Order: sequence, then structure tokens, then C-alpha cells
Amino acid sequence: MACADVKRTKPPVTYLAIALPYRVLGATTWAARLYLIPCYLLSIIAVWWLAFRLWDDRLSARMSALVYATAAIPMIASQVVSTDYPLTAALALAQACFWEVMRKRSVAATHLLWVLLGTAFLVKGPPALLAVPAMVITWARLPQQKRRFIPLLAPSAIALFLIVGVSWYAWEAWTHPGLTGYWIHDEVVNRSLSDKFNRNPEFYKNFVIYLPVLLFGTLPWGAWLAFRWRAIRDHMIQSGGIKCAWFRRSDETFWLVLSTALPLAVFMLSRSKLPLYILPLFVPIAAGTGRLLLAIDGRAPWFCKIARRVACLMFALFIIGKGLTACVENERDMAYLHRLLTGPGGVQDPTRLAIFGKKHLNGLSFYYDHTVPLVNLDDLPKLLDDGGDHFVVYRRGHQEADIDQLLKKYVTDKRALSQRWRLVHVMGPAEFYPLTHE
Repeated sequence: MACADVKRTKPPVTYLAIALPYRVLGATTWAARLYLIPCYLLSIIAVWWLAFRLWDDRLSARMSALVYATAAIPMIASQVVSTDYPLTAALALAQACFWEVMRKRSVAATHLLWVLLGTAFLVKGPPALLAVPAMVITWARLPQQKRRFIPLLAPSAIALFLIVGVSWYAWEAWTHPGLTGYWIHDEVVNRSLSDKFNRNPEFYKNFVIYLPVLLFGTLPWGAWLAFRWRAIRDHMIQSGGIKCAWFRRSDETFWLVLSTALPLAVFMLSRSKLPLYILPLFVPIAAGTGRLLLAIDGRAPWFCKIARRVACLMFALFIIGKGLTACVENERDMAYLHRLLTGPGGVQDPTRLAIFGKKHLNGLSFYYDHTVPLVNLDDLPKLLDDGGDHFVVYRRGHQEADIDQLLKKYVTDKRALSQRWRLVHVMGPAEFYPLTHE
């Protein structure tokens, strides 16, 4: 029932992308991550298409695609099961379609653009719409006569968006009364404006979470640009300086800035913050970085050779990193926790297990093939008083003293599974085991 509830309240695309390989290939992490490969490849292709339409230059397109394919965060994210990569792939293709419309005035591209935006909305809901303001503003700043021949807001295209993106929500809202209120109140308002979901609501977390991702997520290319800051300065001076570049900015530069800055501002103001929320921003960032690299070093005879070597080095480091993570036990890895629980912990039956804390361990539920419930200090006594023995797993130091105090009236067996994880086996209220207290 819990799984069904999640599927009803969350858009279905990512669940289906995980479930289909899972059923065909079996319950493996490889099967669960399989959908990430086409998402990663489609994003690379989309960045190439986007950069080509931005500057009508195949070299810029190849360089931008290379930057995206070998940048740290896009590569790392290609191994993380989440909705962020399907969203990124759909939005990257939509942004490329937008510039296809701007350059070719293509009616077909307009309709494909809104179908892709509808697909993105079906992947993750409202965050998919954060790419739209930059498109509309860039289109609106065109001269009126030129804008008339670019059918960005064609009614038939908008209708396709509604059919693709909204139809599932409409069906679920109609078949499950009250679901619309949950979406608006919890998934939009509370997730964005409250700390109900405990997703790093503090404002300073922007500098702890997003700033490192932006600074180090473009490595090694971001480091290349930092090392070549003098060349960038000279390039800006030759172009008339930052002030001149801003007031004489092209449509391409205007869109690159808006498509990065506007969504980032929304993410920073939101009370829900996770590192991969800003993964879609690496599409315009990669396009701009590739173009800037060519502008400062593209004419140098050594540039292409060094760029290829850097790209090969990143792929080699990625493969080595994958091998090391497969060999080294990671306490944050839910496969490792599952082995600890089913081995030394002796928890074979997941219906007797609960997670204490504020965050669901979805990976653990995946390995158990059962939704392991989440409990807090208020829920824990109700669970334990239901009868039978139970297991409770939690992180060391996470309200550990409170748990110990609460469990004094129960017969328990507390075990240290690892440095990070603790497991308590609760056999029942102490009053039913008088011999243990003689």
C-alpha cells in the first residue's frame, strides 16, 4: 500500500524507468540505474544540439558536449537514482528545441518543445517550469516583427503540453479526491516554504550545498578557466569590458545568464535544498563554458590535444572511482546496510524493521523489496506496544540518548552494526518478562 501511495502522489515516469529493467533483469542496482545511461547520453546530445543552434558552429557544439560529458557533477549524477537526470535530459532537449525555434522558426520544433516540457513536468512536476521564464523573456525581447514569425506560444503547442504533462495529474486527482490539495499544500507550498520535509531549510545551506556543487561540479573545465583568468580578462577587455558586454549582450548571452540565474534564485529561496536539484543548470553552464574555452584558447595549436587528454583522464578517473566504490565498503551505501542487517543484525523479515529518523532510506527499502517504515519518538512507542518483537535501526548519535531513555521499559538487545549504524532488537514490554528483572 505504501508503494502504491508513493506512485499515486509522485509522477510516474521515473518509477516506470526503474521498474521495467528491474522486472526484466532482476533486483540489482545495475538494473535500477539502467535508465540513467540513456538520460546521460541524451543530455550530451542535447548540449551539442543546443550549442550548435546557439552559435551555428560545430566546434563550439563539440566542445560544449565534451564539457558536459566529462564535468564532475553530470558524471557523478549518472550513478544516482533520482528524478533529476530524467528531468535534466527532458529540459536539455527542450532548450535545444527552443533555439531551433528561434533560429529556424520551426512549427514542428515548437510543438516538440512543449511536448518535452510536458514530459519534464510529468517527471518532476513544477520544477520543470523553471526553464520556461528564460525562454519567454528571451523571445519577448526580440523586435515585434521578428517575434511574430516565431511561434513559441502557439495554442496547439500549449495544448500538447497540457495533454502530455497534466493529463496524469488530472486523472489521479479525479480518481483520488483530496490529492490536488496534497500536491498544492505539501509538494509545492510546504516543500518550498516550510521545513516540513527537513531538506536543509536553512538559508546558509545554499553555501554548503549549492556553492560547492557549482564550483567543483564543472571540474576540470572550471579549474581550466580559473587557471586562465588572465586570458579571460584580456578577452573581456578586447570585447569592451563587462559593462559593454552586458549592455550590448547578445540573445545567446542573455539566455545563458537567465537560464542559469533564474532557476538558481528559486532554488536558493526554497526551503528544500539537495545537491542534484541544480543538475539541469549544468546544461547552459556547459554550453557557455565550451564557448568560452574556445574563445580564449581555441586557436592555440595545443588546445585540442590537451582537451582530449583531459577528457580521457576524467573518464579514466570515473571508471577507477566506480571500481573503488565497488571494492570499499561505504556506510552510506544502502546495499552495505542491508548486508549488515540481514547478516550480523539477523533482520530477515523487513516487516519487523523500522527506521528511526527524519529521512526515508529508500535504498534499504529497495534491497528488502519492502517499504521499511519511518518512525520518530512519538511513533516508536505505538509501534512497539502493538506486540511482537521489532527491530529499529538508526544512525549513531541521532537522538540516541532519547531512544535509550524511551526503551527502558522494554527488553532490548542493542547492537553496533558499524561506526555509523545502530540496531535495537525490542522483544516486548518489560512487564511481560519478569524474570529478566529479578
